[in-house]
Amino acid sequence: MSVLTAVQQASTVIGITVPSVVFSSTERTMVEMQALVNSCARQILEEYDWSRLKKIATVTGDGVDTAFPLPADYDRMVKDANLWGTSFTYYPSQQLADANQWLELLSYEIQPWEPRWSLFGGNLNIVPALGNTLELKFFYISNWIANGSQSEFTNDTDTFTLDERLLRLSIIWNWKKNKGVDYTADLAEYEEALGKATFKDTGSRQSIISGRRGYWPTGQSFP
Repeated sequence: MSVLTAVQQASTVIGITVPSVVFSSTERTMVEMQALVNSCARQILEEYDWSRLKKIATVTGDGVDTAFPLPADYDRMVKDANLWGTSFTYYPSQQLADANQWLELLSYEIQPWEPRWSLFGGNLNIVPALGNTLELKFFYISNWIANGSQSEFTNDTDTFTLDERLLRLSIIWNWKKNKGVDYTADLAEYEEALGKATFKDTGSRQSIISGRRGYWPTGQSFP
């Protein structure tokens, strides 16, 4: 479904004329819609760590640099993300989210064995400097929500990377909210659809039973 189709379907519910174009239009209603549809897509992006948007980033050390640019499509790290590398199996990385802790670390004459990292200045900052060719990897959420390669819609033919029904429902309740119209039922429908979409996105909730295949000495369930 294109963004134009999503807007056309929403239009019959919000009570506006069904448009033939959106992004090439200069008509006030469609100019408002252009901003709204991108805002709705962004809203859905931020609702959940969608598997379709999960990517793995790799930083490679040179023995000198401690600041590494984030991926061009970086939106955020996944929940509970950490940095992992084969050279740090026994010395896992540790995040320092507190700015004062980071400055305190830099003041030490002796650096830690395991990497410490923090996000600031648009970079992933790691100390001590990674050795030459050493790698660390982490999961992040991409902001490419249009066509799988864009951070926003710019053309009527653009497609939504995530659940298209969610986009249509989001357009409806947000438009009504902006216009001062009761949107309670529409928001409830959106939230119900969101819950179902996130449930499906989780994947199988695998349970490994003790004694089978020898994976674990005791039963283990993964949420």
